[in-house]
Amino acid sequence: MNKPLYEVREFHNFRELLNQSEALYGNSPAFKIKNQIGQILDISYTRFKADVEALGTALLNLGLDGARVAVAGMNSYKWCMSYLAIGCGVGVAVPTDKELPFDDILSILTVSEAKAIIFDKKFGEKLLEHRDRLPKSLLLISMDQQKNSDGILSFDLLLNEGYHLIGKGRSEYLDRDVEGNKMTVLLFTSGTTGMSKAVMLSADNICSDVRAIMGFVKINKGERILSILPIHHTYECTVTFLCCIYGGVTICFCDGLRYITKNLEEYKPNILIVVPLVLEKFYKRIMKAIEKERGGVAKVALGSAITKVAGAAKLDVSSLFFGKIKKAFGGSIRLIISGAAGFDPETIKNMNRFGIQTFQGYGLTECAPIVICNSDKDNKYDSIGKPIPYVEAKIVNPDENGIGEICVKGPMVMLGYYNDPMATKAAFDPDGWYHTGDLGRTDKEGHYYICGRCKSVIVTTNGKNVYPEELESLLLKENAVKECIVTGAADDRGNTIVYARIFPDLKAIGAVYGNRNITDKEISKAVSDAVKKVNSQMVSYKSIKRFEIVNKEFEKTTTSKIKRNQ
Repeated sequence: MNKPLYEVREFHNFRELLNQSEALYGNSPAFKIKNQIGQILDISYTRFKADVEALGTALLNLGLDGARVAVAGMNSYKWCMSYLAIGCGVGVAVPTDKELPFDDILSILTVSEAKAIIFDKKFGEKLLEHRDRLPKSLLLISMDQQKNSDGILSFDLLLNEGYHLIGKGRSEYLDRDVEGNKMTVLLFTSGTTGMSKAVMLSADNICSDVRAIMGFVKINKGERILSILPIHHTYECTVTFLCCIYGGVTICFCDGLRYITKNLEEYKPNILIVVPLVLEKFYKRIMKAIEKERGGVAKVALGSAITKVAGAAKLDVSSLFFGKIKKAFGGSIRLIISGAAGFDPETIKNMNRFGIQTFQGYGLTECAPIVICNSDKDNKYDSIGKPIPYVEAKIVNPDENGIGEICVKGPMVMLGYYNDPMATKAAFDPDGWYHTGDLGRTDKEGHYYICGRCKSVIVTTNGKNVYPEELESLLLKENAVKECIVTGAADDRGNTIVYARIFPDLKAIGAVYGNRNITDKEISKAVSDAVKKVNSQMVSYKSIKRFEIVNKEFEKTTTSKIKRNQ
């Protein structure tokens, strides 16, 4: 088990976390938010704690003691306030994906037995369109409504009522003992291969993960982070929100993916938590700009070489060569962590050469979520890293190449699946190891590498294992390929072969032909050449034997992962 690289505080529930951070950081800004006219305002740690306590008091006064309360909407201060108010002494928070269709939302509200839902204006439009299908007893609380009307409670009035009740001496919420080992958050997974499951996490599960991450990754009081990914997802909620509350960081909110560049300039973040899709778009845009600039590629090569030598001498000269690149991220960027999907190691290597510490980690909703990660002291670009503090990990049933299922143990591993004892039992072996369903291997130094999903592996007719993700990763490096899914299929003789469905990048292919209208034959040739190039890097049994060109993007989860079963 790996030890923390940095000293961490002890806390086992959200109230302890919030109280400690308020005592340490007081009037330092916990959040930067925009008012109705676009002015950026600071919210201090002291104000945040007071708001959480007032909202929690008001929710208890509504009769929600011990209730499940759903929270849905854009990443926002009120979302964060709601999540902690529920988790610090009301009941169970149910973070809900704002992008889901109504039938899925209704299913979550029903399965979770939610007694109330707190929502923003945009989500409210979807919710209220089907109001007649909502449970009659469900309390509706609008983050944006200024007054109580039509059976919908105003968040702002509720907050004011909480302050009023505390002023009158009501202290049930403030005096409440908060047990860290009970279910505090109920999360619905966004699986790529099947139905979502309801994951039960205790506050101690999540707090253990915060402590472990902060023992592996250095962040500094007063740094700024831009919240980009959907906050209902445990990756964003734990790492961007709760870890930063622990560390005294100022949280700023992205106004939406189309506004990332504008928000980077406004807030000048030091830290970003991303998925590969977001960072790859930035990286490609930066590299295109470099290629267009006269002598740009040569400058980057020279700068990389000098930075590497200087880095060995512990000198940071990256700003001399890569100032423009850092400026693309707002000018103050220091650290980028990528997770939720595999990442091109070449991109990570170059980002680090540019003076922006970039590494990837690995986790699952069931583990709150991070269990394996690279660190400040040990960053291997093609690896997901090593088990974080308090986590045990191992590879089970490895094949001749050392590839097997990744299994983990640790205090951040879930309580189980809600109302699903069979699924819970299937997820753990008799010795208490959680089976992730992900295939991986390790090297001699203990770094872990992701190879694919157990459910996705292709077993050829001659018994060889082929991991689709390996081929997909190589295909996506080809300019002609925008999206792809690799699966097994039967050939004319009934033998299992490797089969690819490819959505072509028409813009990239068109650029080869002078941006004129391209023919189907030219598209087919470009994709065929890409497949041949990938096959040239593979042993025979791994090569793609057949491919199909599709004319539209693949269906994705709300976290931008391609759904494999389509």
